[in-house]
Amino acid sequence: MSTLPRESAGTAPAVDAARGRAGGSGLVAVVEGVADRAAVLSALGRALSFPEYYGHNLDALADCLGDLSWLPAGPVELVVADGPLAAADPGTHATVLEILAEAVDATAGTDRPLHVTLAGPSA
Repeated sequence: MSTLPRESAGTAPAVDAARGRAGGSGLVAVVEGVADRAAVLSALGRALSFPEYYGHNLDALADCLGDLSWLPAGPVELVVADGPLAAADPGTHATVLEILAEAVDATAGTDRPLHVTLAGPSA
C-alpha cells in the first residue's frame, strides 16, 4: 500500500490543491490516462521535463526523480491519476508508486521538494 496521499474525488480537485501548495513559485504537473509501463515512463518524463539523457526505464525514472536539478527552484507538485495503470499493470503500478514515494523522501528539504498526489479512487 502506498504512503502517497490520494485525492479520491479525482484529478481536478488534486490539481487545485497542488496549485495551492505550489503557490506562484512551484511547478504543477499532471499525469493521467496511462495504462502501461512505456506510457507512464514517457508521461512522467514529459510532465517533469526530464533531461534528454533520461533512459525511459524504471532505474532512470528513480534517478531523475531523485535529482530534479534541471527544474527551477521551488516546490514540484505531481498529480498522478493512477487508476488505469493499476488496473492494467499492477506490478508496474506498485513499482512506480514505490519510486515516487522514495523520490518524495529524497527531495524533502531540498530547494525542489517533490510532492505527489494520487488522483481517483484507490485500486
